[in-house]
Amino acid sequence: MSEEILTEEKRLKEELLRLAAEFDNYRKEVAKERELWREKALDEAVVTFLPIYEALERATAEENFESLRQGLMAVLGLFQATLTKLGCSPISSLGQDFDPLYHEAVLAEHSSEPKNKILAEIERGWLRNGRVLRPAKVKVSLGPEGGEAQ
Repeated sequence: MSEEILTEEKRLKEELLRLAAEFDNYRKEVAKERELWREKALDEAVVTFLPIYEALERATAEENFESLRQGLMAVLGLFQATLTKLGCSPISSLGQDFDPLYHEAVLAEHSSEPKNKILAEIERGWLRNGRVLRPAKVKVSLGPEGGEAQ
Protein backbone atom coordinates (compact mmCIF):
# COMPACT_ATOMS: atom_id res chain seq x y z
CA MET A 1 0.00 0.00 0.00
CA SER A 2 2.81 2.39 0.80
CA GLU A 3 4.28 1.82 -2.68
CA GLU A 4 0.92 2.75 -4.24
CA ILE A 5 0.90 6.02 -2.26
CA LEU A 6 4.45 6.85 -3.37
CA THR A 7 3.56 6.15 -7.01
CA GLU A 8 0.44 8.33 -6.74
CA GLU A 9 2.45 11.08 -5.04
CA LYS A 10 5.07 10.95 -7.81
CA ARG A 11 2.35 11.10 -10.49
CA LEU A 12 0.71 14.10 -8.80
CA LYS A 13 4.04 15.93 -8.49
CA GLU A 14 4.77 15.33 -12.19
CA GLU A 15 1.29 16.55 -13.12
CA LEU A 16 1.77 19.64 -10.96
CA LEU A 17 5.11 20.39 -12.65
CA ARG A 18 3.52 19.91 -16.08
CA LEU A 19 0.64 22.26 -15.20
CA ALA A 20 3.08 24.85 -13.83
CA ALA A 21 5.09 24.68 -17.08
CA GLU A 22 1.91 24.97 -19.18
CA PHE A 23 0.79 27.97 -17.17
CA ASP A 24 4.19 29.63 -17.54
CA ASN A 25 4.06 29.06 -21.32
CA TYR A 26 0.51 30.47 -21.41
CA ARG A 27 1.60 33.56 -19.44
CA LYS A 28 4.51 34.15 -21.84
CA GLU A 29 2.22 33.72 -24.85
CA VAL A 30 -0.31 36.23 -23.47
CA ALA A 31 2.48 38.74 -22.78
CA LYS A 32 3.79 38.30 -26.33
CA GLU A 33 0.28 38.71 -27.78
CA ARG A 34 -0.33 41.82 -25.66
CA GLU A 35 2.90 43.36 -27.00
CA LEU A 36 1.85 42.57 -30.59
CA TRP A 37 -1.53 44.29 -30.02
CA ARG A 38 0.23 47.32 -28.51
CA GLU A 39 2.56 47.55 -31.49
CA LYS A 40 -0.37 47.22 -33.89
CA ALA A 41 -2.24 50.03 -32.10
CA LEU A 42 0.85 52.26 -32.27
CA ASP A 43 1.29 51.47 -35.98
CA GLU A 44 -2.34 52.44 -36.63
CA ALA A 45 -1.89 55.71 -34.71
CA VAL A 46 1.23 56.58 -36.69
CA VAL A 47 -0.49 55.81 -40.02
CA THR A 48 -3.39 58.05 -38.95
CA PHE A 49 -1.07 61.01 -38.34
CA LEU A 50 1.25 60.57 -41.35
CA PRO A 51 -0.99 62.63 -43.72
CA ILE A 52 -0.91 65.51 -41.22
CA TYR A 53 2.88 65.36 -41.01
CA GLU A 54 3.19 65.29 -44.78
CA ALA A 55 0.76 68.20 -45.20
CA LEU A 56 2.77 70.18 -42.64
CA GLU A 57 5.95 69.44 -44.60
CA ARG A 58 4.32 70.75 -47.79
CA ALA A 59 2.96 73.83 -46.00
CA THR A 60 6.34 74.77 -44.54
CA ALA A 61 8.03 74.37 -47.93
CA GLU A 62 6.13 77.46 -49.12
CA GLU A 63 8.17 80.66 -49.28
CA ASN A 64 5.24 83.05 -49.56
CA PHE A 65 3.65 83.99 -46.19
CA GLU A 66 0.05 83.81 -47.47
CA SER A 67 0.65 80.37 -49.00
CA LEU A 68 2.24 79.24 -45.75
CA ARG A 69 -0.78 80.51 -43.78
CA GLN A 70 -3.21 78.75 -46.12
CA GLY A 71 -1.18 75.56 -45.90
CA LEU A 72 -1.15 75.70 -42.11
CA MET A 73 -4.92 76.29 -42.06
CA ALA A 74 -5.34 73.20 -44.26
CA VAL A 75 -3.14 71.19 -41.88
CA LEU A 76 -5.18 72.41 -38.90
CA GLY A 77 -8.37 71.28 -40.67
CA LEU A 78 -6.82 67.90 -41.41
CA PHE A 79 -5.73 67.59 -37.79
CA GLN A 80 -9.23 68.47 -36.53
CA ALA A 81 -10.79 65.91 -38.89
CA THR A 82 -8.33 63.25 -37.70
CA LEU A 83 -9.07 63.95 -34.04
CA THR A 84 -12.81 63.77 -34.75
CA LYS A 85 -12.31 60.47 -36.59
CA LEU A 86 -10.52 59.16 -33.50
CA GLY A 87 -13.48 60.16 -31.31
CA CYS A 88 -11.79 63.22 -29.78
CA SER A 89 -13.53 66.49 -29.01
CA PRO A 90 -12.55 69.57 -27.00
CA ILE A 91 -14.17 70.27 -23.63
CA SER A 92 -16.25 73.44 -23.61
CA SER A 93 -15.07 75.58 -20.69
CA LEU A 94 -15.31 79.36 -21.10
CA GLY A 95 -18.38 80.73 -19.34
CA GLN A 96 -19.35 77.30 -18.00
CA ASP A 97 -19.72 76.32 -14.35
CA PHE A 98 -16.61 74.67 -12.92
CA ASP A 99 -16.93 70.88 -12.93
CA PRO A 100 -14.02 68.96 -11.32
CA LEU A 101 -14.74 65.99 -13.61
CA TYR A 102 -13.84 68.10 -16.67
CA HIS A 103 -11.86 71.06 -15.34
CA GLU A 104 -8.76 71.66 -13.23
CA ALA A 105 -8.68 75.07 -11.54
CA VAL A 106 -5.16 76.48 -11.81
CA LEU A 107 -6.07 80.13 -11.15
CA ALA A 108 -8.86 81.91 -9.28
CA GLU A 109 -9.75 85.56 -8.95
CA HIS A 110 -12.57 87.81 -7.82
CA SER A 111 -14.81 89.02 -10.64
CA SER A 112 -18.30 90.24 -11.41
CA GLU A 113 -19.12 86.68 -12.51
CA PRO A 114 -20.74 84.31 -10.00
CA LYS A 115 -18.55 82.04 -7.90
CA ASN A 116 -17.20 78.93 -9.74
CA LYS A 117 -17.86 80.39 -13.22
CA ILE A 118 -14.94 79.74 -15.60
CA LEU A 119 -13.31 83.02 -16.64
CA ALA A 120 -10.53 81.75 -18.92
CA GLU A 121 -9.21 78.56 -20.41
CA ILE A 122 -5.47 78.16 -19.82
CA GLU A 123 -5.19 74.78 -21.58
CA ARG A 124 -7.97 73.09 -23.54
CA GLY A 125 -9.30 69.84 -22.19
CA TRP A 126 -10.16 66.86 -24.40
CA LEU A 127 -12.67 64.01 -24.42
CA ARG A 128 -12.41 60.76 -26.34
CA ASN A 129 -15.70 58.96 -26.84
CA GLY A 130 -17.14 60.86 -23.86
CA ARG A 131 -14.24 59.96 -21.54
CA VAL A 132 -11.87 62.66 -20.25
CA LEU A 133 -8.43 62.34 -21.81
CA ARG A 134 -7.17 65.56 -20.26
CA PRO A 135 -9.13 67.99 -18.08
CA ALA A 136 -9.20 71.66 -19.10
CA LYS A 137 -6.94 73.93 -17.03
CA VAL A 138 -9.01 76.98 -16.19
CA LYS A 139 -9.22 80.25 -14.25
CA VAL A 140 -12.28 80.30 -11.98
CA SER A 141 -14.25 83.17 -10.49
CA LEU A 142 -14.28 83.60 -6.72
CA GLY A 143 -17.32 85.87 -7.14
CA PRO A 144 -17.41 89.59 -6.41
CA GLU A 145 -14.69 90.81 -4.04
CA GLY A 146 -16.01 91.33 -0.52
CA GLY A 147 -18.92 89.05 -1.39
CA GLU A 148 -20.30 86.39 0.86
CA ALA A 149 -18.01 83.34 1.27
CA GLN A 150 -19.71 80.16 0.12
